[in-house]
Amino acid sequence: MAEIGTLVDLLLFYTLERSLFNRMVCKMGKNPHQVKTTIALWLLLEEIGYHDLIRRIHSQHEKTIEALFNEALLCLECIKSTVSIETTALIYNSPVFYLLFNEPMNQRFSYYNREFMYKRFMHIMGTVCDKIFGERAAIEVDMSGMRPVLLVRVPINEEGSSPTSQTNLNPEASEFYPRQIVPEEARTMFLTFSKGYPLSRHEIVNFFTSKWGGVVEDVIMEHTRPGQNPQFGRIVFTTSTAMARVLNGQSKAKFLVNHKHLWARPYVQRHGRTRSC
Repeated sequence: MAEIGTLVDLLLFYTLERSLFNRMVCKMGKNPHQVKTTIALWLLLEEIGYHDLIRRIHSQHEKTIEALFNEALLCLECIKSTVSIETTALIYNSPVFYLLFNEPMNQRFSYYNREFMYKRFMHIMGTVCDKIFGERAAIEVDMSGMRPVLLVRVPINEEGSSPTSQTNLNPEASEFYPRQIVPEEARTMFLTFSKGYPLSRHEIVNFFTSKWGGVVEDVIMEHTRPGQNPQFGRIVFTTSTAMARVLNGQSKAKFLVNHKHLWARPYVQRHGRTRSC
């Protein structure tokens, strides 16, 4: 897909996200700022391999969306480091999220990767969500498909008021150009282990080296309390080509290392995604 240029291009690309924002704010009555941050988190999860997450959430019943919304807020607390790892262990699993994907995912994952995820979260907020969402509704594209407009939604039950009013945004708004991903992020994969069957850093390095040669630059393991096994890790390859060889054309990979399961999913650049709206 070509790079996103103008604000209108950005709005059209994120049509589904804007629809979900309006649904959660205007119909479900959720706090607009919390919805904006939640969708930013879901976009981040799409980047690290949870493909079509927004579409899957958008297709769910509102009770399910509300449960996912609440889980996302907990994950955001972990990413922002406002809770301790001990508290994170208490809010351990994301059961509703788990129903959407056949792979472990919980708040400890967010806590362990919080620095990387917070950096990407803030980038998505600034370059996407702050541009496509207004204070009370998503930014829309006018009937000509050429100009961004803000539809100010007012409650339908207010006597004498219309459901929406239209305000033109600045037509001279600056163009949007996505920032290039730093090399290490482009060479990073997230690792997940089965609960109760952890892998050591040595086992991981030996496995990838034995299969693909000297492709491993670093392996970072989850820091845990004494007696607690790590469930997550992160591997940095020497080149992005090496990571492509490991994936072998797949969006994620599953390996058996010393009779223990290992899931690996890469960071995925946003402008590489295609979507029919």
